[in-house]
Amino acid sequence: MIGWGLAVFVGLMLIFWDMKPVNRARLLGHPMLIHIIVLGSGFALHGGSAQGAMAAVISGVFSAVYCRIARRWYGYLHNGVWHPGVKQFNDPRLV
Repeated sequence: MIGWGLAVFVGLMLIFWDMKPVNRARLLGHPMLIHIIVLGSGFALHGGSAQGAMAAVISGVFSAVYCRIARRWYGYLHNGVWHPGVKQFNDPRLV
């Protein structure tokens, strides 16, 4: 179960590193969408058993932790307003 959560954590990290800064900021502005996708895919793949359901929940917890860290580190766009992060302080739309 923890292995599945770590796999989701690393997968999200690799996906976000590969994205353009503007797209990453827009997606991080809607963290509930990320949680729904991660939990929905986890339950669809592993929801047939109790262990699978727990693995999906743990992957959701890991994705929530990653989104929280990424929002504070990179910043995010929400409703067209830029919220700066620690690493990326300038608005990526202006670069």
